[in-house]
Amino acid sequence: MQPTDKIPFTALLQKVWRFHRLEVTGQDVADWIGLLAAVPFPAVETAFNRHLADPKHGSYLPKPADIFRQLAAMQSADDRPGADEAWGLLLRVIRDERETAVLTDEMRAGWTACQPILDLGDEVGARLAFRETYTREVEKARKMAVAPRWTPTLGTDPTLRQTRLREAVEARRIGVDTVRALLPGATPVAICQVAGLLEGPAASEAETAIAASLRQTAQILHHCNPALAEKAIKRAEALTQLPPDQRPGALAAMLRTGLAESEQRRAEERQQQRDEEAAKKAAIRGLLEQNQRDNDTGQAAA
Repeated sequence: MQPTDKIPFTALLQKVWRFHRLEVTGQDVADWIGLLAAVPFPAVETAFNRHLADPKHGSYLPKPADIFRQLAAMQSADDRPGADEAWGLLLRVIRDERETAVLTDEMRAGWTACQPILDLGDEVGARLAFRETYTREVEKARKMAVAPRWTPTLGTDPTLRQTRLREAVEARRIGVDTVRALLPGATPVAICQVAGLLEGPAASEAETAIAASLRQTAQILHHCNPALAEKAIKRAEALTQLPPDQRPGALAAMLRTGLAESEQRRAEERQQQRDEEAAKKAAIRGLLEQNQRDNDTGQAAA
């Protein structure tokens, strides 16, 4: 961990200790940081959260052995594909510019190593170079308990792009926010409302199928806020009850309402996050100041 990780790590310990109705001391923080100094904070955070969710050990306050056991388990089950599977995923992108793929940092390192050989037309040699680099980088990351980081490489085909990103979200390799950034126009509200225009008594089978696909996409993008997604779906369903000539105007009004609500919700979430961060930092600052006072008192007494 880095010196800048002390505050978030202290907050992590406070969360875990709070489950057991205990208070974290400054000495607790110092002891744990000393033991975990060589481990990156994201891996430490994941290990503590895995301990909390452990049905056998999670009801007990974690000891160092518990966290190191979780770190070891993370190394052997970190969702990184094997070298052959990783090469297959990469080759799909290399061979077809229409394809979209979500790759790990280690796969990208292997891609960089093998690309000059591929440019010479030697696919066998490129595969060997990729495997060597990929295996080395994966071993290094696992030794440091670094969690895999998946990032998209977008192809030219919009349909394949949506399909691959949806698969990556379902596999929990990338988050919904990443998809939103890559597909800025695909808000759940807008998707559901367009689906509503396609449905209705006179809809063809093709239109009904497209609407169902749109709703599925909206659910994936908005799974973190089911209440808002449900509201959007109800509005979209209301469109099907209107005469066809009234639907465009109704859709425009619904889009304006949906955008305004989404912006208000984002503003509220940002403010709540700022308030929580401020309270958390104030509490941690107080704990660190108390620890310093205790140390000063102890030194004076000595």
